[in-house]
Amino acid sequence: MGKVFWVSTTAFAIGLLGISLQTLLRKNWFHVTVSRDNFKADYNHTILSIPTIYYPKGKLLDVLPDWHDERNGLFQLYRLMPGDEFKLDYDILNDGTNVTAKKRISDCIFPQSIMCRPCFEYESASVNAADILHDRQEGGEYSAAFAHIESMSSIGQLWKAMQLPPHILKTLLFEHAFISNFKSGLMTAPMHANALTSSMAVQFVGKKTWIFFSSDVTRNSNMLNAFQVDSVVIPTQSPKDNYDIYVYTSQPGDVLFFAENWGHTVYTHEGPNLMLNFRKLIFMNILRRPIDWIHTILAAALLSNRKPFSNRKIKQTNMSPYSSPYFTNTLKKIQDGLCGDGDVSEWDKVMMKVIHDHVQTSTVAEHAI
Repeated sequence: MGKVFWVSTTAFAIGLLGISLQTLLRKNWFHVTVSRDNFKADYNHTILSIPTIYYPKGKLLDVLPDWHDERNGLFQLYRLMPGDEFKLDYDILNDGTNVTAKKRISDCIFPQSIMCRPCFEYESASVNAADILHDRQEGGEYSAAFAHIESMSSIGQLWKAMQLPPHILKTLLFEHAFISNFKSGLMTAPMHANALTSSMAVQFVGKKTWIFFSSDVTRNSNMLNAFQVDSVVIPTQSPKDNYDIYVYTSQPGDVLFFAENWGHTVYTHEGPNLMLNFRKLIFMNILRRPIDWIHTILAAALLSNRKPFSNRKIKQTNMSPYSSPYFTNTLKKIQDGLCGDGDVSEWDKVMMKVIHDHVQTSTVAEHAI
């Protein structure tokens, strides 16, 4: 018994040391070259439908009494019955509900892309969320992404308006708010995945079009071969074999669950838009990929100017977990290699066509109603 313990402890310590050195070496991603040559469109994709459970208006709790049970699937959409509508009173967000927002760049040099930086200025400002939705912004077209709603009262009212399970709000790590009112649609989130927690994306207002890649595609070395940077993973190549994707356009009332390491990129439609993504830690998040957790803790401790999980309570911070210098510098290096001259990769163009086709189809269907 004693020998087994010491052998196990020694192996674990060596593993930690190895991961520490690996993390330090990856600080500037020296060992990975990311360029458009990594992203060729050599293989075919198959578009799959998201498993969907429909619910009558006002009856979400009947089908979703608790956080979605991942034993029933890692990817699940809860959607209003056809013909039912969810409408939010924007003024729920009037009372001190400010978010950190950035201004859209009118003459952006970056192309519409699933890998390039979205067209927003680096500088941010505190903007009232209701003003964005009501189009009462001054000085530019502001939007919030990976932001935090500062008013817990407003979060509670949004939760109540959607009739989400009330008892699980206190169990969440944090929320990310995505709020906009664009004159025309654009890509707002380049391809990435959350490496650590499960997510619940709730669409309150407007529409977004997503492409999802399962964790088997995102983290597979023969597929996207995504590399972890802090708590996020980013692809380093296009798939080297045929692969599946999920393409989905959200609507108000949608509640979408997906697990850690499910890669995604997001196009936001024109008009008022409000989506909140709530993050929850469950035991299987750690059990499925324990090394990711060790990586994140070490990266935060050794490479970042923040403590691990310093934003673990919704109401205590307005800082995105994706804001460390380690993440920012690595992301800039990737995007310089992929988008620096204003062009994009072959694979990027294929995925953008998928998004544009789906956006056009959903727009035609909406006008036909």
